[in-house]
Amino acid sequence: MTPDDEARDRQRALELLRRAFPDYRIVYGGGRWAAAAAGDPPTVWFAETPASLCGQLFTAQLRSGGTIAPLRVEESDSQCAR
Repeated sequence: MTPDDEARDRQRALELLRRAFPDYRIVYGGGRWAAAAAGDPPTVWFAETPASLCGQLFTAQLRSGGTIAPLRVEESDSQCAR
């Protein structure tokens, strides 16, 4: 995988995480993923991978009674199961 491929994958993961968890500020930097929830002080999660951050945010939503926004495929010719 080239550096450009990795950058594209990171950007796509960032978009998907932000779509799935719109109530969190999600960023990538310095090789780490982070998310912050509103609050004083805010709750913050850190992860090495987008999958790990996704799991942490899913668990946070589960425990707080929150929801997760549905991820919809925007391409009409997608082969994803619906």
